[in-house]
Amino acid sequence: IAEKRQVTVRVMFLSLLLASWAVSYILASLPHLGEKNVIFELLAKTFAISIGLIGAFVSMTWNKRHFETFMKVYIVSTVIGSLLGTFGFIRQIPALTWDGRARGLIDDPNMYGSFLLPGLIFSAYFLFNSRGAKLYYMGAMALILLGILLSFSRIAVVAASIMLVAYVVFQNRKYPRRLILMMLSLLLIGMVLFSVASLSSPEFIAKLSDRLTFAKSYDLGEEGRYHRYVLVIPMILSNPIGLGVLQLEKIFPEPIHNIWLSSFVNYGWLAGFTWITLVISSVIVAVITYRRTQSSIMIALILSLGGIIMCSSLHEGEHWRHMWLMFGLIWGFCAPNFPPAPAPKRRRGATRPPTVPRAAGPAAPGSARPAAS
Repeated sequence: IAEKRQVTVRVMFLSLLLASWAVSYILASLPHLGEKNVIFELLAKTFAISIGLIGAFVSMTWNKRHFETFMKVYIVSTVIGSLLGTFGFIRQIPALTWDGRARGLIDDPNMYGSFLLPGLIFSAYFLFNSRGAKLYYMGAMALILLGILLSFSRIAVVAASIMLVAYVVFQNRKYPRRLILMMLSLLLIGMVLFSVASLSSPEFIAKLSDRLTFAKSYDLGEEGRYHRYVLVIPMILSNPIGLGVLQLEKIFPEPIHNIWLSSFVNYGWLAGFTWITLVISSVIVAVITYRRTQSSIMIALILSLGGIIMCSSLHEGEHWRHMWLMFGLIWGFCAPNFPPAPAPKRRRGATRPPTVPRAAGPAAPGSARPAAS
């Protein structure tokens, strides 16, 4: 009963954090409710964070089988999305691409790349933790990696690489030889995928050359993304309530493209500190839960969330439903549903440990005592 009460308090704390974030952007936007698309934006954000809340309450009852079923469904969805994005890139179909980059049926390539990332980590989970279907999960990883590569989202490629390597290192931390073999295998797979993508479309090399840079033209200059990070700091300090949704676009040609700064400047100090608290406490919850359960499912979830947050740190992630879903699954993960594995039974015929003889008590009357040595 105590364990259930603890999990309930955890999920309720998440509910308070999400409610605090929602109240912040609503209060900041009250003066602008009559403007076009403001109410729609508020509804879209509320719907997105509600997915995290629902995910937390639903997953409170899940055990290992339920989480693995969810992960398998997510893998299938990302494989389908990757196939759509790859086909759209090869054929340059406008409905499946943006600026020549794969996006599937998702709004933009950056969100698309971050959506595929958990499917990559989940495939790696089953590759290490399932007895069969190894080729299936290896194929799924290859397709998802190809989709991320064709999204040409620089941060998505970097985040996917870091989180996948981190998971492989985690799973093989006690086996250095196998770790080296796995790293070489990943390198080989990456080279093969690069070759396949290069041969699949003449657009690949041109787009890769265009994207293979730390900063594009829209990142630099007075109106560039990186300079906007500096310009919003005085706005944050002078507007503790926040500017409200869609208001920063009246000042800059594009949004801030950084969820950390966006939370402060658009929705106020309360939202900014709430976001920081949410991210840090999610990591703490994941570490505590893993130490209690030793379940690598939690490692897969927190690495997936970490990769998505890396992507949203350079883009608008407030509407990314898969990000809020990962928050909910981490906070809803119920340790009592993951009992420790039973100790291995001793095989028949195994030698028992020697027993320690009891200390001799006082001899009965008339009985002979052993001679002293």
